[in-house]
Amino acid sequence: MIRRIYGALPPDYPSDNVIVGRINAYYRAYGTGYDFCTFYEGDTGDNMLALYYGGELYVHCNENGDLQSIITFSEMLGAKAVMSDIKLSEESETLYIMTSGQMPAVCNDRLKAEFTEDYRTVFEILKSGFSLSDYQFDEWYADTCHRVRHGISRLIVMHYGSEPAATATVLFDDDKSCFLSHIAVRRDMQKNGIGTALLSCTANLLDNRKITLICKKNVQRFYINCGFTATGTAYEIARG
Repeated sequence: MIRRIYGALPPDYPSDNVIVGRINAYYRAYGTGYDFCTFYEGDTGDNMLALYYGGELYVHCNENGDLQSIITFSEMLGAKAVMSDIKLSEESETLYIMTSGQMPAVCNDRLKAEFTEDYRTVFEILKSGFSLSDYQFDEWYADTCHRVRHGISRLIVMHYGSEPAATATVLFDDDKSCFLSHIAVRRDMQKNGIGTALLSCTANLLDNRKITLICKKNVQRFYINCGFTATGTAYEIARG
């Protein structure tokens, strides 16, 4: 049985698990009192912990989990995407968990990265890199601004000369590690080494914390070339 959590999250989940890290970060930002950000647990044997936010369901579970119940639950919620650390069905696409190692030193006077709260500039880069639309700004801003205010996220922007060229979003787990997402280079500046420089400078800004990210197979080689190592897999079901 899957139950909604009210109050504190249950203890003893692996803190180095990338999905658990995200769930814990959103718990610190929102708590369990909002209907737009909800947390769930399963039976003791399956060790399930889940977060539903923004139409996406994040599920940590072991091999004892009732996979069909999780799929049915995600459909009941209307989840447009499900990310899990076990393969829930044949629909699941394999993603690769990448962890930072020795980064190439590529920062220079023309390429500078810094923390920012210039949300509009960051979103303009994301629009170009991910083909987002202006109507998505308000929802993105509300979530991102809240996480920044609560100290669990920071935004990074990289400039090429005076031009904003790339961005990444940091989701903190603890003082030794963090999760990196929304990595984007402006479309007209791609293929110029800016993405590599962004990752290298981000590592410097984060005082060489362990950085974890999730990527698809088609960009895994890029992250390996940037000093990342594949350390595990996750799975995603994307619905139309």
